[in-house]
Amino acid sequence: MSLPEGSRLQGVLIFVMGLLAGYFSIFIPLKEAQEHAQEISFAGQFAFISPPLVLLGILAFIFPSMTTNNTFLLKAPGKLSAKGWLVVATLAVLGGATFFLFQHQLASMGYVDK
Repeated sequence: MSLPEGSRLQGVLIFVMGLLAGYFSIFIPLKEAQEHAQEISFAGQFAFISPPLVLLGILAFIFPSMTTNNTFLLKAPGKLSAKGWLVVATLAVLGGATFFLFQHQLASMGYVDK
């Protein structure tokens, strides 16, 4: 079964994946740290990717062309439009800031990344 072109369902699926990644990579480790667990395990790359996935899911729901022909992001094949550069920059800043804040919070609670 393939999704119809420009399906908003793709945006919903991306959004849910972002929420799940955030739950398992940010929420659960911080909860374990607050409960003073002896050891916590987390995947930092998922802490980086979860907020951008949530934002991409929202954008893909609003603009379904993002997941199909990319006319929202591209002005020509292989060339980002101004909106495309804005989305890419926003996703990079959002992911980096989330990762930095997550690491900082864990370090302030006495947990360090080995």
